[in-house]
Amino acid sequence: MIKTVAIGLFSALAFLSLQADDNNRYPPKRDWIAELRGGIFLPSSEKIQKIYGHGWIEGEAEFTYRFKGCWGIWGNAGYFYKNGHPKGHHSGHIQLFPVSSGLKAIFFFSHHIRPYLGIGPSYTFLHLKNFSPLIRQRAYKNRFGFVAKSGIYFDLPKHFALDLFFDYYYQHIHFQLLRVNVGGFRTGIGLGYRF
Repeated sequence: MIKTVAIGLFSALAFLSLQADDNNRYPPKRDWIAELRGGIFLPSSEKIQKIYGHGWIEGEAEFTYRFKGCWGIWGNAGYFYKNGHPKGHHSGHIQLFPVSSGLKAIFFFSHHIRPYLGIGPSYTFLHLKNFSPLIRQRAYKNRFGFVAKSGIYFDLPKHFALDLFFDYYYQHIHFQLLRVNVGGFRTGIGLGYRF
């Protein structure tokens, strides 16, 4: 069932990509893509998964500027929020706000389907809050990490583009006697505008 849906979605995107506006020159010398992306965040750490669960909804804003051939630069800001039940506490939540940028290679597979790979540094702001009847704890942390990106752009009519993405964030945060990777995999879909 899932394979059938995935094949149908990919076929529909490929068909829409073939209907996209033709530029006078392909690929254009340069182009910008501004997009909003939404998806699922899958944390790598078992400790984080036990407290907050396996899949979190996340949102992002990203831009890409292709400046020469297949090379481009990108910038991204994301946000995740998840409620959980830390050990010894009745409830709590985690918020992550990663900001990242880097280099991206965009491959011109066909006229309107463009796979890409990217890598770059990331800086993450983390906020933890735990509640219990007797104590209230908060932690604010931030640290550098990195991100590896992959995906496929599907050019749509009227300069729009869909982005099916699969990224990995590596982000270790130090807590008193513990070092935890709050990074993980992010996958989802983005809607962008090319100009």
